[in-house]
Amino acid sequence: MQDDLPVPVPDNQLSGAPLDQGLTFDQSPPPYRPEPKVRLVLLVQVALFLLFLLLGLLLFQLISTVAGWDSSNILLGQLKADAPPSERWLMRLFIALSSPLPFVASGFATAWIFYRRLSPGFPGWRDYLGLRRWPSPRRIGQAGLLLIVAMPVVLFLLLFSKQLPMPEILRSMEDSTDEMLKGLLQMDHPGELLANLLLIGFLPALGEELVFRGVLQQQLMRRIANPWVAIVVTATIFSAIHGQFDGFLSRLLLGFLLGWLYWRTKNLWVPVTAHFLNNGLQVVGQYLFHNQVSTVDLEKDVDVPWFAAVVSAVILVGIMRWIDKDAA
Repeated sequence: MQDDLPVPVPDNQLSGAPLDQGLTFDQSPPPYRPEPKVRLVLLVQVALFLLFLLLGLLLFQLISTVAGWDSSNILLGQLKADAPPSERWLMRLFIALSSPLPFVASGFATAWIFYRRLSPGFPGWRDYLGLRRWPSPRRIGQAGLLLIVAMPVVLFLLLFSKQLPMPEILRSMEDSTDEMLKGLLQMDHPGELLANLLLIGFLPALGEELVFRGVLQQQLMRRIANPWVAIVVTATIFSAIHGQFDGFLSRLLLGFLLGWLYWRTKNLWVPVTAHFLNNGLQVVGQYLFHNQVSTVDLEKDVDVPWFAAVVSAVILVGIMRWIDKDAA
């Protein structure tokens, strides 16, 4: 009978070569480790960030001392809008070592420590973060369109926040931060433009998305049943940690949209690209304005009427539904 016929053994099993599916005779199942506790992952993330921040500050102080630079004002975050190029470059070095690089290093390190070989369901930290695949041009275009359509609402929230009362000490801090940003965005040649695109555009986009969306949001979604709540909580922390009251609401919305993009696409490169687009457009816009190529000064408040913000919000919801349906 046909059932009594011997079943042939594949050659690759006899030789010990791995099969596409199943185990060979000389293969043992990969060790299984339960997913780490949320609290432990977040504590390690914070500890690593503080460690890399301290190392960055020490490295900056060492470089300044060896080079004989006076970095006292830079360490206090004081940079005038009309600062000379040498001070602008020193501030860029300080920012790089104290903000984006600690975010990038701690985010990668946390994912690697806990998710490099967790179990068959988590083949690696790149899969955990969603960095293994580069998104399609269609997905990148959708993310860019989402951020562009959201701009009227973002600017409206920014103006609304600036009209709210604020303690004098916070107002003084806001003015100092605005002055520093104006100094950094003063770019006299393409070299400064490229430096700002890297230090103000790409590295913050990569580092902040790694930490806030790749680590924090994913861990909160393990503890919070409703993913929308986890996205809002992450966006709130993301906005608050920037320490700018005027931009809290607008940055909260941007953080929410970036978190939603990550949740729906499961690819960290999507919010990283959208974040870089948001930062990079501001840098390029100011470069074009300072070099008299454009007449639009993005440092000035843009008056957005409420009805324009409402129309923008309605279109924004429609685009989110389109992306959601397309990603399903």
